[in-house]
Amino acid sequence: MISVRVGNSELPLEDVLENPGRHARLLERAKTTQGFAECGCTAGRLRPKLVIRRHREIFLLARWPEQAQLHGDSCPFQRRNTGKGGTGSEQDPFRFRNGARDIRLDASLKISSRTPTKPVKSHPEGESKKPQRRTAGLLAFLEFAWEQAGLNLWTGSGGRGWSACWSQLSAELADCRINNRPADQALHIVERWDPSRKAEILAEQDAWLARLTPAATGSLRGLLIAEVAAHEPSQFGAKFVLRQTQLRCFMSSALYERLQRSYGPALAGAGQPNQRCVAMLLVEKPADRNYLTLVDGAAMLTNAQFLPCDSTYEVAMADHLVALRRAFRKPLRHIGNAPVHPDFVLTDTTAEVIVEVLGLTGNPEYDARMASKREHYRAAGVSMIEWDAPTQALDSVQLPQRAAKRSEVAHEG
Repeated sequence: MISVRVGNSELPLEDVLENPGRHARLLERAKTTQGFAECGCTAGRLRPKLVIRRHREIFLLARWPEQAQLHGDSCPFQRRNTGKGGTGSEQDPFRFRNGARDIRLDASLKISSRTPTKPVKSHPEGESKKPQRRTAGLLAFLEFAWEQAGLNLWTGSGGRGWSACWSQLSAELADCRINNRPADQALHIVERWDPSRKAEILAEQDAWLARLTPAATGSLRGLLIAEVAAHEPSQFGAKFVLRQTQLRCFMSSALYERLQRSYGPALAGAGQPNQRCVAMLLVEKPADRNYLTLVDGAAMLTNAQFLPCDSTYEVAMADHLVALRRAFRKPLRHIGNAPVHPDFVLTDTTAEVIVEVLGLTGNPEYDARMASKREHYRAAGVSMIEWDAPTQALDSVQLPQRAAKRSEVAHEG
């Protein structure tokens, strides 16, 4: 289990992420006196620093700039293996500018009530046109946020609930800009309901909702990250019921049908005991109403520890690896420029090992894609394990042994 040093105290990192309010005094004192915390993920090596970031009355931990590569392979603050956490080019939808993350989404966050009086002018023939910056969809943003917060990594021990997701996402996205708007104005991440923090939680929610209230000149849209507890048709369309909040999201029947077509496996996980459905929602607030109207959305299936999965078979494999106390990561596809996308990668072995979950063996197109993957791994000299989920018992999958940790080798010596 990874620990974190806060001042003179050594605390389980999992507990600090899940219960930041419990350690507020220690974190505040360390922020004032030392200025940082220290991550204990490196077993005997120099400890990487962690930023202690104030979030109203509590404090959250975040990566220290330029030290992401110093963290252990399964630490939630490590980014060495993703290849997508750098500065980004000027045309990248997720780029780093002026010390903060700058995100460009393929979504309008502002609605104007005024009709443009002049048409948009096209570029004259022969005039050079400046390359346009790419935009990202809502699913790409959700996966990017999950990856940047380290929520696609598993350390091999402990647990993870929604509070840890909220604290890690909040810390990572606090200073970013989304379509030129500060994240704290555009984005709301639903916090785990805590009766002892009722006033603060509701005040933060109400402040975000107030920004969405329509005005004479137009209105703003908001982005909402939440867990979907249930979804069902309603009188005028359909609705999402969200966990940890009384907010309700209503949508048209056409949008509901489109979301079911695009994100059926993820939406099917809502309300299941061993699955979760996490959503990125683009919403509007009708005037004088206490609910939200859903304009667009994206959903992601996870297991009970909020590890992203692409199917129920992957949920089963993720649960299996968690039960065996293996350390691993789930590569995400928000950019899509990788030659292959492994299902899982074991990180507690001497060399990383790919784990592929086969769910459609016998389908010609699927089999051809898997053959291409195998050839890619073979050429790269990467070890791979396969599980043919429909026909093979999960317990029969032979996993490689864990590599001895540095501390274990030193103790044996």
